[in-house]
Amino acid sequence: MKKKTAGMMACALLLLAGLAAGCASAKPGTAADGGGKKTDSSMQIKTAHGTQKAFLTADDWGPAVTKTVITFSREIDGDSLSPEKFAVIEEKSAFNYDTMKKDTVSSQRTVLDAYPSDAQGSRVEGNSSIIAIELQAGPLEGSAFVYNAKTQFNEWCDPYRLQVSLASGAELSSEGNPVTELDIVPDIPLAKEAGEGRICPQEDGLSSGTYTMEDGTVYSYAEYIPPQDETKNALVIWLHGLGEGGTDPSVAYFGNKVTALAGSEFQELFGGAYVLIPQCPTMWMDDGNGGLSWGGQESIYTESLFEMIDGYVHRNEDIDTNRIIIGGCSNGGFMTVNLILRHPDYFAAAYPVCAAYGSEFITDAQIQDIKNLPVWFTYARNDTVVDPAISSVPIIQRLRDGGAGNIHVSEFADVHDTSGRYKDGNGESYPYQGHWSWIYVFNRECVDENGTDLWEWMSQQKKG
Repeated sequence: MKKKTAGMMACALLLLAGLAAGCASAKPGTAADGGGKKTDSSMQIKTAHGTQKAFLTADDWGPAVTKTVITFSREIDGDSLSPEKFAVIEEKSAFNYDTMKKDTVSSQRTVLDAYPSDAQGSRVEGNSSIIAIELQAGPLEGSAFVYNAKTQFNEWCDPYRLQVSLASGAELSSEGNPVTELDIVPDIPLAKEAGEGRICPQEDGLSSGTYTMEDGTVYSYAEYIPPQDETKNALVIWLHGLGEGGTDPSVAYFGNKVTALAGSEFQELFGGAYVLIPQCPTMWMDDGNGGLSWGGQESIYTESLFEMIDGYVHRNEDIDTNRIIIGGCSNGGFMTVNLILRHPDYFAAAYPVCAAYGSEFITDAQIQDIKNLPVWFTYARNDTVVDPAISSVPIIQRLRDGGAGNIHVSEFADVHDTSGRYKDGNGESYPYQGHWSWIYVFNRECVDENGTDLWEWMSQQKKG
């Protein structure tokens, strides 16, 4: 679902209201401004019209709108821009946990900076018809997702609007002429199918498609294809959590910050790797009877998902079949364990995260089947959604007791912000739900007791 975002929207038809062409016979200093003062005819500019796109960042807690990138119909003087000149009101759909329904809410966004930019929101020098306004964002503000209680999925906020105006008494300039009002289209379509309303460099290189399986199941997916080289490349698979199902794969890679797998740091470790992000139409744990399988019942997606993965491998002959690595979180961690139990010789390694698979549903024979498969487990002890005491912890112990030699564990006491950007009310690191241990995976913070790094370990795994 990730193609590079389109270039800046065409603005040639937008009119700059209040711009007086000026009479050919007019002389400087003779045009009245209507208030008794005299001014040059070129000083008639009042309102600047524009359109905007949301600049998205894939963050630990989901997608954040961290900038608005505004395209005007004429240049704005760069030296007239400063953050205190702008006011931004965000209006968007949000889930109301009291009514268990979606509402539309509005809030003031804090403006951090404002500067001339290119179409992708990067700072440029001088004057520009495009400006970027940076906005403060965090776990409690600026999210572009809304929860849908009916589907149990996250969705892109719709509507999503940014009302951008000048602060009281502030003005910009255009070619030295004053701009005292802004008329900027507030509506921003965030979902890809709704239009090109978003900019996100982290999506670069990611594309999307669909596969229809023999049983009729249709999977949407996102993929990253590495540049062509002289050798075959590994395939890294990610299976999303419960809230990222549906038919828009960008929800799956934004929801868990999976964009990191397509990033330069991860890709350089592998020397280039394919990344496949299948999206489940419902949830990987779906038992077909309205319930969730924790291993005791079969998922209705077990066979078709493996068919999809194997078909993808065969369609991409550049994939090294000795370097297929599978992982996922929670609901996706369930399916990770489910697939390695049923196809222990297919994968080179696995990295289940807060895996929702009950140890009681794994037989001793299955433990023996996978004891030679390299597996890296990640979880937090305070996870109240999937209790590691009945899932990851006993599975790890049984594998070690069964003779498994390449088992690694990243166990965390809790999940909290480690970037230093977000604090709680007491000034401590912002606490996340203990279930969110995938944050450590995608921030490359999983290191076992021997100092081994998860990402580096993954890049070294190969069958045989």
